[in-house]
Amino acid sequence: MPILAIFAALLLFAAGCNAPARETTTKTTDVSSMTPEKKQAIETEISGLVKEFFQQVEKLDIETCMTYFKNTPDFQAVNPDGTFGDYNALKKLNADGFSQMATFKLTPKKEAIRVLSDSLVLYTFSMGQGVTLKTGQKIKYEHSSRF
Repeated sequence: MPILAIFAALLLFAAGCNAPARETTTKTTDVSSMTPEKKQAIETEISGLVKEFFQQVEKLDIETCMTYFKNTPDFQAVNPDGTFGDYNALKKLNADGFSQMATFKLTPKKEAIRVLSDSLVLYTFSMGQGVTLKTGQKIKYEHSSRF
């Protein structure tokens, strides 16, 4: 059961991925006001960022993974038990999970990118997961939850 909680945390961690942390000031543009080209450009950018993020997850590189989030007072993550955590709590939770793994392989099954505005995107996914724990135990999930 603790391993399932770790995987759920990793998925929540991935679901929050939006871009490497950076300071920007933007005027929000609603998707209904966007050109199809602008919407496509955002989808392409998000798709690339998500791919990069999951590559870092498979490398079990918590430091690089956390660069996709910004450590601010308003950062909130939902933990597997439904409680909220801040940036440092999310980092610790996932670092603890990564520390138990020897390998972690993700197999995308289905994904959807929904552009809501130029600064808000909803990314949902379903993935298969293969894990080898440092104990040698192998765990395989064919369909993980979508977020």
